[in-house]
Formats: sequence, C-alpha cells, structure tokens
Amino acid sequence: MIASVVRVPWHTAHGGYDRLLDHLPEVRRITPPAGPLATRATGQAHRLLARSCPLPFYPAEHFATDLHLLASRSAAHVLYGDEQYWFSRRRLGPTAVTYHQPPAHLQQHLPARTWRKLAPTAEHIVVLDPHQQAFFADLVPADRVHLVPHGIDITAFTPAPAPPSDRPLVLTVGWWLRDWNVLDAVHERLHRRYGDGVELVVVTRQPRTRAWHPAARVLEGVAEQTLVALYRKAAVMLLPLLDATANNALLEAMACGTPVVATDIGGIRHYTGEAAQLPPPGDAVAATEAVEKVLAETGTTAHAARRASARERAEQFAWPLVADQMRSVYQLMEEAR
Repeated sequence: MIASVVRVPWHTAHGGYDRLLDHLPEVRRITPPAGPLATRATGQAHRLLARSCPLPFYPAEHFATDLHLLASRSAAHVLYGDEQYWFSRRRLGPTAVTYHQPPAHLQQHLPARTWRKLAPTAEHIVVLDPHQQAFFADLVPADRVHLVPHGIDITAFTPAPAPPSDRPLVLTVGWWLRDWNVLDAVHERLHRRYGDGVELVVVTRQPRTRAWHPAARVLEGVAEQTLVALYRKAAVMLLPLLDATANNALLEAMACGTPVVATDIGGIRHYTGEAAQLPPPGDAVAATEAVEKVLAETGTTAHAARRASARERAEQFAWPLVADQMRSVYQLMEEAR
C-alpha cells in the first residue's frame, strides 16, 4: 500500500491530515522529489502537462506525486484528492481518494460533468463529514463512499494542568473559509463591553491582507509550542466559519480542553457533538452571546465541565482510532484485487 503525501506548510508539526500515516506504518509514503535535478525535471514537466489539468490548485510537487501514483500498480491512497488526483485517475492499481473541501466548494472546483467522469475512477472515496458523503453518493455507488473522520494527535495537543485564571483570552485560529465579518463584529461587541478586561488574539496566515479590530493581537507563523500554549490559556475558542468539513483548529482546541464557539455549518457539528456552542451562520449577535456565556463561567465548575467535555470529544478522533477505520477501507481494496 502506498500513499501520496504533500505536507501543508502552515500546519504544525503534529497537525494536518498527513499525520494519519504516522499510525499506518504498513503504508509507504510517496513524497515529491527532493534533489535539484529531479525537482527541475518535475518543474519542466509540470509547466508542459499541468495546463491540461482543471484542478485550480495543482503545483509541481502535487503533480510529481500524481505521476508517481500513475506509474505504480500498488493499491494507493491519495491524501488530498482536491489537489493531487488528476493524471493518476488513469492508474491501473486500486485507488482510494480523500477529499477535504465542502460540497459547495467542490462544485466550484470542477464542473458537474467533470465530477461525473472523475469520481468513478477511484475505487473508494473517503470523506470527512456527512455532507461530503451525500455529495459523492450522487456520483458513485454509496458503498464506495466512506466517512472516515479527520484525526487529532491527543498526545501533542493536551489540556493545561490547571485552567487559566488571569485575563480571559478569546482565541481565533486559522484562515481558510473564515467569516471575518462575524469575527470583526464579535470583537467590536466584546471590546465595547469588556474593554481591556478581555484579550483578543487571532493566529492566521497573511494577516496584512486585511484590517483587524484595533484591540485584537494578530499573530502569524507561531511555533506549535506557542499555539498549544494559546489553546491552553484561552477561555474560549471563537471559530466563525463560512463553510467547513473537518477543521484542524477546532480539533486542536478541543484536544487542549478549550471551550469552543463555532459556526454551525458543514461538518462542524459532526465533530463537536454537544461539546461546543454552535451559533448559526452569519449571526454575530448569537456568536457574541455564546462567547459571553463562556466568559461568564470562567473560573467556575461549569467552565471546567466545558473543558473536560471538549477534551473527551476530541479523544474520539484520536489518530490511532481513525487509522483503524482507514485500514477497513484498505482491506476492501486488497480484497478486490
């Protein structure tokens, strides 16, 4: 069994979907070429051939792993189908493909007629939430679509020995499909009510591409140790979203025992269960009220219960458990050979 791997540069050392393979030692990783000559050759081939690939994001390193899979007849798992699975659709070995983007984004990704041709070329499709499952079940037989959740390293992301007792921190992490309008509105409402009594922190990519609330402290490129410390310190994690399947920041925060307020959209409820407050999409008032409810509980047994509930929920997505579910998909591939 082989798997194509591209490390997402903004994920932390113990974050990201490729960490799944740490718990599947029987799977051989296919990575982009590292040497200068191979890298140069891949770049030249990419410039020539990638023009015929309709995927909106298909850089040279993804192209290289795609060609490697095409040349192999081994059973293979494409970890990021959204941006790695195109030429390898013609491979002769059995293939499982994981897709990460929400259905609405997938529909923008490729035309419907292309999805109808592309999806059936994979023997098995792995999805991260029930909405994706429904999307692909319209394209291939339902028994070829498998809901295997995203996982989290519960040994790297752990709760603080004692809950924070100083100025409450409202933390937001990430950038993809974030609802910045809601975040700005919540920050304004919180600042008006609490002033400097509440700390507002955002950890994100490319922070200089937009204006932030003047009371917010915006961080970029923080080390994993710093990020874990922020999760542990936070009184509440605020995650306003435009859409989602799984979400790394959500799972990381819950594993650190951080109470979460996240938009009730896409696959979020599938991951949080009852362990988070889920205001409706686009509702800054409801999001603010949910944050304030958690802030009011800071230092109480109710807040401690929220922290314990978040951690317990994250433990259900520990990578060893997810890896066992993925092995079941691999077994189906081997049985069909």
